[in-house]
Amino acid sequence: MIQLKTFLLATDKTSIVNVYCIKVIKSTKTPIALLGDIIIICINKINFVKHEKLKARFQKIFKVGALQRALVVRTKVNYKRINGIYIKFNENTIIIVSKYTVPLSNKAYGPILREFCMKWPSLGCISICII
Repeated sequence: MIQLKTFLLATDKTSIVNVYCIKVIKSTKTPIALLGDIIIICINKINFVKHEKLKARFQKIFKVGALQRALVVRTKVNYKRINGIYIKFNENTIIIVSKYTVPLSNKAYGPILREFCMKWPSLGCISICII
């Protein structure tokens, strides 16, 4: 459950370390995001060693205080699959996406749920581990 001003970790190759949620974009009226929801984030901390290795167009986009769209990939709240298995992760993490829910990086670290790879095939292409 992610709400306003919740701190999150970025798990992609964009040199972003810490972010916090500004707004939850979804169809229901509750301002709480769960797995698979898109949120608007504000960048809080950047890894400068990785930031120097990025392309120039990404260096302009990813600055401290910049606003981006992100997809919630892992949360600390239990997620129930259709077959009855519960999955729980240790941290709340996101992946930076574009307006059309296409990831901006070419690599995502950590496990990604199989349901997300079916819903967004571009997310399955960049992930290392699918569970």
